Amino acid sequence: MENNFSIEINDKTYIYSSNLEMTLLDYLREELSLMGSKNGCGNGQCGACTVIVDGKAKKSCILKMNKLNNCVVQTIEGLSKDGKLHPLQIAFLNCGAVQCGFCTPGIIMSAKALLDDNLNPSRTDINKALSNNICRCTGYNTIIEAVNMAAKSIRENYELKLNIDKSGFNEEVIRKDGILKVMGKPIFSDDLPIKDSLYGELVLSEYAHANIISIDVSEAIKFKNVIKVLTYKDVPGDNVFGIISKKQPVFAFDKVRFLGDTIALVLASDKKSAIEASKLVKIKYQELEPIFDMKCSEHSNIKLFDDGNVLKKLSINKGDITKGFEESDVIVEDTITLPAIDHAYLEPDSVYSYYDENNLLTISTQSQSSFDFRESIAKNLNIDVNKIRVITNATGGAFGGREEPTVQIHAALATYLTKRPVHITMNRYDVLLRTIKRHGEILHYKYGAKKNGKIVAFEADILADTGAYPSAGEAVILRSVLFSSGPYEIENVKVCGTAVYTNSVPAGAMRGFGSNQPAIASEILIDELAIKLQIDPIEIRKINALKVGSKTIGGQILQDSVGLNISLDIVKKMVENYQKPILENKKIGIGIASAMKNVGLGSAMVDSAAVIAEFIDDHLLLKISSVDSGQGSDTVARQIGATEFGCNANDIELIANDTLLTLDSGVTTASRQTYVTGNAIIKAVSNLKNEIIARIKLLNNYNNSKEFVFKDNHLFIDNEQISYKLLFKLIGKVVAEGHYIAPKTVPLQEDTNNPNDLIEDYNLHFAYDFGTQAAVVAVDKITNEVEVLKVFAAHDVGKIINKLGIKGQIEGGIVMGLGYALSEEFIINEKGIITNSFKKIGVPLIKDAPEIKFQLIENSTKNGPYGAKGIGEITMVPTTPAIINAIYDATGIRITNLPAKSNKLKNKKLKESL
Repeated sequence: MENNFSIEINDKTYIYSSNLEMTLLDYLREELSLMGSKNGCGNGQCGACTVIVDGKAKKSCILKMNKLNNCVVQTIEGLSKDGKLHPLQIAFLNCGAVQCGFCTPGIIMSAKALLDDNLNPSRTDINKALSNNICRCTGYNTIIEAVNMAAKSIRENYELKLNIDKSGFNEEVIRKDGILKVMGKPIFSDDLPIKDSLYGELVLSEYAHANIISIDVSEAIKFKNVIKVLTYKDVPGDNVFGIISKKQPVFAFDKVRFLGDTIALVLASDKKSAIEASKLVKIKYQELEPIFDMKCSEHSNIKLFDDGNVLKKLSINKGDITKGFEESDVIVEDTITLPAIDHAYLEPDSVYSYYDENNLLTISTQSQSSFDFRESIAKNLNIDVNKIRVITNATGGAFGGREEPTVQIHAALATYLTKRPVHITMNRYDVLLRTIKRHGEILHYKYGAKKNGKIVAFEADILADTGAYPSAGEAVILRSVLFSSGPYEIENVKVCGTAVYTNSVPAGAMRGFGSNQPAIASEILIDELAIKLQIDPIEIRKINALKVGSKTIGGQILQDSVGLNISLDIVKKMVENYQKPILENKKIGIGIASAMKNVGLGSAMVDSAAVIAEFIDDHLLLKISSVDSGQGSDTVARQIGATEFGCNANDIELIANDTLLTLDSGVTTASRQTYVTGNAIIKAVSNLKNEIIARIKLLNNYNNSKEFVFKDNHLFIDNEQISYKLLFKLIGKVVAEGHYIAPKTVPLQEDTNNPNDLIEDYNLHFAYDFGTQAAVVAVDKITNEVEVLKVFAAHDVGKIINKLGIKGQIEGGIVMGLGYALSEEFIINEKGIITNSFKKIGVPLIKDAPEIKFQLIENSTKNGPYGAKGIGEITMVPTTPAIINAIYDATGIRITNLPAKSNKLKNKKLKESL
């Protein structure tokens, strides 16, 4: 018995004598099936695995079991008692501190350890206690609110109650799925193990650029417990995938173009064997010189593809650019260089594939579109799409990074060939190496303006690094060109945009989708114009701001819901009422920036959604395929359905993202789901109500009734009311579908003058978001470190649906924009990733979160559901340039090569002093 170890977990004692080198996290998940603690990084940086050990918050992913004898451990599963949520869990829900939820259990456990010692924590105390926990979604402010709310309730001994009664528009409606998330229930892909699964390990390229001479799997296949090793020869259908241009191989066979190219997949009955056997796959290469500098790519002698290194080149010409500059009183010109950055979603890509009870090849994973994944996999496997089922589980963050497959095709192929369940989960390094990034861009900008501040000429040359394969690069460079000038009306425009291939990780969709980079360049130079013209930075924006009836540089005439000027007025008042603090050894600066962002796919793409509504067992069931990866679209769907059906949003049942049970609502991207799926929900519920009325009229009592109103869980018929419970007994189950197609859009034309002021011929997007932000920064005079103290924001949301969800999107977007400005970058070379951890890629922590004050503008758009439009992406677009402009206001130093790290400020200062 002397070799036995004892550990107490959630008030229960466990004896163990083997696997002493196992981590506590693996013990919890693999031995005890306690899935609340998450593996986001495996090296103690993200905090998703946090538990309490002997009263202290600890990272379970780096604690070995041999060090835990006689320890007392509490996990998220032990927090709820007798079916009652802990005050922290309730506070996190009420404050909106839960979005994707992957980080939530770890953060709650860190907060629990804090409150066990200190029931009156300061902001500094909270920052210190949660310093090892990353949240990519919330922006941290709601987390701080939640910790304070829980502390107060415990301190003052009163019961916190869950805000489940709120469900209407313009209310703070809690996330129904959040209850499972604060309890750490197994809802994410890697939490849902399937018995007897094979484990898959990918074999990746050793070189950033090389020809493949041979692939030898003979030794790997002989390794113990190995079942099969797959290569390109095993792909029965198309061995390529991609969102727009399909050039990325499922398995590379002739050439590798980046270090994340997959060459083989080893399948074994256990994880360790698969990893060891993957090292035995022998590949002979002919190494080629790589290209990592986008500036060298277009005209390089090194060709990544037979047709060259340019993915897409396009341009806009409007007015007479030469005349515009000749008539300008002031001209400003500069080049802005922006890095690639990682999405940094916390849940690593994971998939289980298996055959379900209907013999459908089922892929259980995370994505931004179950239907898009299904279509891609069907082509790769060369089988009928209806023989495949894709289930998108709870998704631990996305931000555009889940639009295309990473391991899902490989797992599906493995199950298809072996007829066995297959599990693949990527480690954090492979997530960094193989998942798409935000495009790094170099933007050369030139503005010309009159003395009165009116911009009369704009010229830009934009170069974007799309990496080794296209991903969404064609659409991203289109948006960079289309939004290049900012949200301003300019008569004379010339813009050229080029997306080029390099041997970097492929770049694709990320929150803002090509509008962020030009917003940074345009807002920096707009400020330069204001300085030269001695005009207030808000006033110069108002002089040039787009409004209803304005013509964009793409030639589109805006019809409604253009809240830019209102946002400028609001932020102006906020700034005027703000008293700059006086801080020792720090310079304070305030910067302004405005932005616009499209809603929906646009550019001639058919944008549609379909929803099934069922009246069953006295309540409403909605079947939708829009993916909620933390942004709150499921809650908005319930609110829209409840408004249309006359019930409480929390009473609506939701089935989402299962291709067997739902209809296609398109990809969750372009801030489109509230608008497009929201309209489909209205149609589905409206059709459902009509069918209910038709059925009730068949009953003799209601043949001649004139008025039918659905309200407060009742059907009101003339002067009579029938509860939904009785209604179901009378007419039974009712099912209806709703199909919605968004207003038609057109492709971008090179000549965008639109001399005849045509509406439909230049309708590039059916709606736009607008917003303005001001950032207050403090720059340390000695260290040059930049701290963002406060951000003021005003955003045009069309119609407020869920105020709590919008708050989360604004605060989360602002902190993500802060990271883009000050710390985030993704750097890779021919040897590997240089920024190879959360710390090195510069993801903001709770200490970095500023105070955020915002105002919402209700400026309804004609065709949106009840006038609403999206909000998810626009919120981070103006943040970055506002911070850069604030740094200039504080120091007189203009940062044009992001991120604005302290060494760059120091080097600029030294250079200017020479």
